Amino acid sequence: MSESKIVREHFDRAAERFDAVYETRKPLYQRVIDRLFRAVVIRRFELVRRLAPLPGDWKVLDVGCGSGRYALALASDGASRVVGVDFSSEMIRIARTEAERMELSDKCEFRVAEFRNFSTEEMFEAVVAMGYFDYLSDPVVDLRQMVEMCSGRVFASFPKRWEWRVPLRRMRFALSGSFVRFYAREQVLALFDDAGVSRERLALIDLGRDWIAIARP
Repeated sequence: MSESKIVREHFDRAAERFDAVYETRKPLYQRVIDRLFRAVVIRRFELVRRLAPLPGDWKVLDVGCGSGRYALALASDGASRVVGVDFSSEMIRIARTEAERMELSDKCEFRVAEFRNFSTEEMFEAVVAMGYFDYLSDPVVDLRQMVEMCSGRVFASFPKRWEWRVPLRRMRFALSGSFVRFYAREQVLALFDDAGVSRERLALIDLGRDWIAIARP
């Protein structure tokens, strides 16, 4: 089975549970687990909501959009158009349902596709890829494509290689038959070098479990 299919099937199975990380009303044991192991998910969500909005007309491309949390939040924050791309049909189903519920379907378009097979003539002021590079064996191809589609800033997360939760996360993904990748700081910098983004146009934020890269290609 291909790496892409393994990861897609993992997220099809885990779609509801992954989306629940963003909820505040959930059982106590889930709140404890999320606080210990997934607090960075909320921290990076809040960070992007603070930094991505722009004055005037701005569009967003959300790569690996999952259940659409970023896309819907940024549409609510003033983006004129948001395109979310994810290869999990179950994640996209949740995103479309929420867009209708929040009356944001006119701003948000969600597509089931692998990003490498996604093409558009549009340019985006913000390209968001949170929790996306965790699951790629050859990430530079995808990053180059994001840079080519971006006229403003790229926001991307990279799970740290040297962090106390890494062995637990490796074990969890191995037991589920899935795949996860980790990055040292220099690997993240080199990845943007290879994608054609100079280090003067790149900021790295240490968010505990993850590096958050903000690039101005």
